[in-house]
Amino acid sequence: MRPAAIAFATTGFLASIAAAALVASFAVSALEDTTERNSKSALVASGQNWAQIETDGTLVLLTGTAPDERKRIQAFDAISGVVSATRIRNQMEVEESIPAVAPYFTLEILRSDADISLIGITPSEREGDIIRDAIANIDGVSLIDMKETTTWDAPEGWTVALQFGAEIMTRLERAKISIMSGEVMVTAVVKSDAEKQSLQRELRSMKPEGVSLSIDITAPRPIFAPYTLSFDVSETGTTLLCNALTPDGEARIVDAAKRLGASGTPACDIGLGAPTDSWSDVAIAGMDAVANMGGGSFKMQDSGITLTAPLEFDAQTFNAIVQSLRQTLPEAYSLQGVLPEAEVVADADTRPNFHAQLRDDGTVILTGVTIDDISKQTLLTYAEAKFGYNAVEDISKIADFAPHGWTTRQLVALDVLSMLTKGNIAVTEETVTVTGTGETEGLYDAILLKLETGFGASARFTIEVEEIIPEPVIDDQPSGKECEAEISALLDENQILFAPSSAVIESASVKTINKIVTILNGCNQASFEIGGHTDSQGREEMNLNLSQNRADAVLDSLLARNMLLGTITAVGYGETQPIADNETEEGRQENRRIAFKFLEETTDGQN
Repeated sequence: MRPAAIAFATTGFLASIAAAALVASFAVSALEDTTERNSKSALVASGQNWAQIETDGTLVLLTGTAPDERKRIQAFDAISGVVSATRIRNQMEVEESIPAVAPYFTLEILRSDADISLIGITPSEREGDIIRDAIANIDGVSLIDMKETTTWDAPEGWTVALQFGAEIMTRLERAKISIMSGEVMVTAVVKSDAEKQSLQRELRSMKPEGVSLSIDITAPRPIFAPYTLSFDVSETGTTLLCNALTPDGEARIVDAAKRLGASGTPACDIGLGAPTDSWSDVAIAGMDAVANMGGGSFKMQDSGITLTAPLEFDAQTFNAIVQSLRQTLPEAYSLQGVLPEAEVVADADTRPNFHAQLRDDGTVILTGVTIDDISKQTLLTYAEAKFGYNAVEDISKIADFAPHGWTTRQLVALDVLSMLTKGNIAVTEETVTVTGTGETEGLYDAILLKLETGFGASARFTIEVEEIIPEPVIDDQPSGKECEAEISALLDENQILFAPSSAVIESASVKTINKIVTILNGCNQASFEIGGHTDSQGREEMNLNLSQNRADAVLDSLLARNMLLGTITAVGYGETQPIADNETEEGRQENRRIAFKFLEETTDGQN
């Protein structure tokens, strides 16, 4: 080839290389500008304005100091969205962070018998799991572990407190144990005050030095049913068995028993169930009554109280003691006095007899013999139901020769006596004698029928009774409304009274009952409702039942007097119809009442 051609070719080749280099330079510059522009836009869009971009050909140099590691990652992710990650050179740094602070470590151990739960945040367990090691020594445990263990070292006082808490956990079957550094708090339930005091002493003796211990142990009081107290003074000594509401109440009862001669170390079982908070006051008053008699017994079972005199104690003195004690009792309590008599010794000349007398004032005295203690108590209770609470004086004696069925005959005799307004009934094995007056028409026949039904037609009866019944004047018969008004006026002056918390009519109300009988006999064609009402003290259901029982007792008392009745019903309203303020004693007394209401006939003949 000629030299000129060679030179021309070489010159063309070099020019091409230069042109290509120039084009490549322009292309790289354009690529760098585009990459930088897109990268900066991506950083701004992601909020990472702190980051800086430099381009070097196809490479992207990412620099700057990120506020935290998360921001550094977000900046890198933003750039990698527009540039391949292989082209990014990450030279970003992260600001030096504040050293982390250890959390507040605490552990709650909840144990209920064989069930144990762990809750809290605890430090590293490099030295082993102290709690699980302790649990391994307890048989049959079900463990729920909800604690979070960190990598932090245990702070000062944590390990010794944890070991102490673990030891407590193995000893207490029902407890919550709270563990902090240098501090342990124990909340537990035990069965008695004695166990509580013993456990407190034990825990304090176990406490390691440098650990603060807080103890909250409760001993819930049991519930006793029935709630009782028995105080007996006899020739063999003085004994006390009792329940008490509080340690203070127990101390007062025990001190009174010791003062009155109780030996040894008497004690009461402390628990709930007493009818009132004044239980210990009532107990001490009853024990003093026994001391005043020089013997006997005083027994409490819930709200029922029995005061028993010594054998052959003077009846008049005993009645005075009973009345004095009754006046000190809260309304919730009912007192029964028992005056025992010496047993009658049977001999050939002794015959069973029974005599009951109904006096002008409505009181009854019982004499003669009864079979045993149970029959004697039954007779007294039945008589009080017929003639009124505390209206009966029972001076009958217990005999071992009374015939079979003797108690039944005595109860029939009381039924007959209740048909009289005043009189006597005497019963022997062969005869029954009835004398007195009554206000029931056909009194003689009614008594005879009752005796023949109860004693049999073969028995010999002597009936000498006088009927005192006002001649009915039909034209002048008062209306039902007038009778209602007359009875209401009578009850405003003399309300029918009952023994506290019972449906037993007080003896003082017997005359009132008799006057109501007289009024109702004057309008015996009318229909009436006997309404029982209570105050708001006590449970609503209990008050409703008490009011119904009291209304029924009044109705039974009227029927026992063989009234000439129209339709009469008994309804208990409880506390639902107050007529006075239940917040005052006077108001509550007015709300405890019996009311009679005339039931007018409707157009369909119904009341």
